[in-house]
Amino acid sequence: MKAYLSLIAAAILVFSSFSSPAKAIVLFDDVPGNHEFAFEIAYLHEAGIITGYPNGTFKPTDPVTRAHAVVMIGRALDLNDASRSTGFRDVAPNHPYSGYIASAVEEGIIKGFPDKYFLPDRTITRAHVSMMLDRALYFPEAPDNKFRDMNKNHEAFDAVSRLAHQGVTRGYPDNTFRPDIPVTRAQFAAFLARAIEPGFIPDKQKLLKTANDILAELKAKDFADVADYVSTADGLTFCPYAGGCIDNGGVTFTKAQLPGFMNNSTDYLWGYQDGSGFEIRLTPAEYYGEYLMDAPYSAKERFGRTQQPTTHEFIHRLYPEATIVEFYFPGTTQYDGMDWQSLNMVFEKNSRGDWVLVAIINDRWTI
Repeated sequence: MKAYLSLIAAAILVFSSFSSPAKAIVLFDDVPGNHEFAFEIAYLHEAGIITGYPNGTFKPTDPVTRAHAVVMIGRALDLNDASRSTGFRDVAPNHPYSGYIASAVEEGIIKGFPDKYFLPDRTITRAHVSMMLDRALYFPEAPDNKFRDMNKNHEAFDAVSRLAHQGVTRGYPDNTFRPDIPVTRAQFAAFLARAIEPGFIPDKQKLLKTANDILAELKAKDFADVADYVSTADGLTFCPYAGGCIDNGGVTFTKAQLPGFMNNSTDYLWGYQDGSGFEIRLTPAEYYGEYLMDAPYSAKERFGRTQQPTTHEFIHRLYPEATIVEFYFPGTTQYDGMDWQSLNMVFEKNSRGDWVLVAIINDRWTI
């Protein structure tokens, strides 16, 4: 049995909601509760993305190899780990991580070095971690980073800019990024946890609380309070399907119109049914019951990894700078989960740097 399992008294910390994405964590022998990245490490271990060693340690200060970085990203993205040819001369099909490395090549996450080498055992740098994560996950365009040891000619400059702007990567107190130094296991855990679970970023954790507050207002049918989160200039757009929102634009209500949402007797064309193409022509109250809140959505403690990546891809085509908080209903056993539904709150920052709600986009599989 791993040693950390015997340290329950010292290893489990309980926090109130929203103080951290994880309410309770099990620490390794060498990761004390006050470790800078204790929660990130615990979160990834809970998700099966990272593992420790047989003696119950995590070895947080050990460097991460390129192969291990790909494995952890691959687990996070549920990539195919079946052993096979990778196209690299130094990663044979029988290499223990050939499956993840091959998948990372197929997904455009890694490229390797000249002459078809991957160098799986080489220590990975902060710059290369940033580039891998930038290719693996969606990060919107961002202002140029201001790290004094990064210039626009550096291969990782744009990736570092995007990740730093989102709060996934951070520099040092002297305003350096130190792109060429090795990444430790603890540092990599912090990078990856923030990338796949934005709740580890303080600004995004506040946004999650805001989204939960909005969900409560929606359940109460209090659109006057929902309007408080909407900008006067842009209003709030509703779409029944993520793909249909691109094609047809949904229906946009001004901030002033929202308080009267449930009493509005106008029939609006919200879009078209996925599959049949039939018009979705309903009053706001009818749309509320048939699409907007047609699932028992629950408050979230974490952003969580989306179960339907295509939904977010569609939304980001229309709102490339947005952060999405998805409330997901997994469906029922009667239909083998094919009756899943999602409610996606789409937020953007205004000129003052405040989050504003710009759209609520539902999605579902038509059965």
